[in-house]
Amino acid sequence: MARRSARFAEKLAKSSPLKIVDTPVKKKTTIKEYFKAPDPFVSIEKLDIESPRKKFRVKQELKHKAEPSLDDPNESDDSEDSDYEDGISSTRKRRSKENKNRNRQTNTALSEYEKQIQQNIEERKKMFQELVGAAKNDFMNIISEENKEKKTAAQRGLKRKVNESMVVAPLRMSLRSKKPPKEEFVSMIDEDEKKVLNTPKAPKGGPFTLADAYLDQESIDDSKFIEEMIPLLEKEGELEKLPADQQEFLKLMKSFSIREEGVAKVTKSRIYSIAWHPSNSKLLVAACDRDGNIGFWDVDKHEDKHQGVRAFRVHNHPINCVTFDKFNPMRLLTTSYDGYVRCLDMPTNVFDEVYSIQRTKNTWTAYHAQKNPSTLIVSQSNGDVAVVDVRTRPGKPENVIHCFEMSARTISLHPQDDNLFMTCNRYGEMGIFDMRYTSNNEDELADPVISFPKAPKGIHGAFFSPITGQYALITCTDDTLKLYDVQKGKAEAECIKSISHNNFTGRWLTPFKAVWHPQRDDVFIVGSMEHPRRVELYGAPTGTLLHNFSGDFLGSVLSINAFHPTVPIFAGGNASGRVHIFRS
Repeated sequence: MARRSARFAEKLAKSSPLKIVDTPVKKKTTIKEYFKAPDPFVSIEKLDIESPRKKFRVKQELKHKAEPSLDDPNESDDSEDSDYEDGISSTRKRRSKENKNRNRQTNTALSEYEKQIQQNIEERKKMFQELVGAAKNDFMNIISEENKEKKTAAQRGLKRKVNESMVVAPLRMSLRSKKPPKEEFVSMIDEDEKKVLNTPKAPKGGPFTLADAYLDQESIDDSKFIEEMIPLLEKEGELEKLPADQQEFLKLMKSFSIREEGVAKVTKSRIYSIAWHPSNSKLLVAACDRDGNIGFWDVDKHEDKHQGVRAFRVHNHPINCVTFDKFNPMRLLTTSYDGYVRCLDMPTNVFDEVYSIQRTKNTWTAYHAQKNPSTLIVSQSNGDVAVVDVRTRPGKPENVIHCFEMSARTISLHPQDDNLFMTCNRYGEMGIFDMRYTSNNEDELADPVISFPKAPKGIHGAFFSPITGQYALITCTDDTLKLYDVQKGKAEAECIKSISHNNFTGRWLTPFKAVWHPQRDDVFIVGSMEHPRRVELYGAPTGTLLHNFSGDFLGSVLSINAFHPTVPIFAGGNASGRVHIFRS
């Protein structure tokens, strides 16, 4: 730099003092000159990471170095320029090497950091699989089951009718609002609306035929289909013996399945009760619903236009109990909340009134049980149980036992002593009573032969085991099924097993009633609220869950279930009036 300054001073001394040196004005350098926009068609291999300030200083020094002398524009000092360029190039090489080393160290550190992250991810995945892998698989299996193609509701049996001619009734308006002419009479209900409001009801009292009660009035001849079945119902087929051992019986139960032809709509609305005809040569099931309809299903009749289903309107309120006569299977008994107990004589197709009471807000008939061919016992909502002789005039019971203050529900006769019956109510009270009990005071409660501890909530069903009567099966609304031993000679029954079971069916489902197999004291079935939908088989007196009945064609809750008394088969009814058949 000293040599350069001396040469520059010598040149200034030789120059004329009067000569004006026209020094070009230096243009202000902007940062744009050093950061030119790249050509969009030129790929940039590597960006220089030097700061703009450093670039500006280096480029300015190069520019001053390249300027020619004032005397000779073409003159330049090659040796000095080369030395300067060598210094710049060595500086750039050194900086480039430092940058490479720094980048290499950064990449190495980055790769190690990424490896550590990947290792942590793998360890956490492994831990997650160990902790919740099994639960995840179970959950995914349930989801896959739910997402399977859902089976449509069975179209067998009754069909839903749509009245296309029915129109929406016009908006009702008062005469003052409408302001009609005074001479004109305005009817508030037109003829079409009258047809809708006048829903056909069951005949009240007295005998009536099935033709009068048949729902499909356009084809009354179909009401004779029971007459066609009578020869087969009276025919005695070969009795199939069921296994005596519980394990052998369980193997038979595990072979049960439900098929598409085993589902049919038998009633118009929610099913409240189901009963099997005891014949083993013809499978006939009767189901009763909330509206007072009773539907018959000839299970194996597939070629019929309704697949063997016929429905009749015989009551005006829910039919809570239906049974075939134990002493004459060609008779069918029904008890409804409308205050009537009726009997169908199948050979004559006539429904006759057996017992009736004046239905009020707090009084109606609820359930029945049969003692002998001429005696029924009927529970009532006022807490009474009436002993009825079917040969006498309806409405006149032979005896009335005042069991509770209110709400006697189910009735079950002891299989070894038919004078004893068990009943329960909605307030958790139950007891075993003697129907021979008499009292001069109507308001006096009868003393139970065997009492039970009061349940926390209401009881929907209480039934004796069908062979010995040793056990009492109780369905409670406190989400339990209870087994009591009633033959220990004690005044109060002892609870030997309490089973936790979800009995909260809500207002849209019929309450559960756990029922025994009619030929066994060691098994019973009950509906379930669990998913996938199922019917549960329990063992007694242990209360262990033996088997779940389910299938692809079961997609609803079967609240009411009943085993066939002589054939290995059972039926379950749901809230839409469909009956599901499980068989081997």
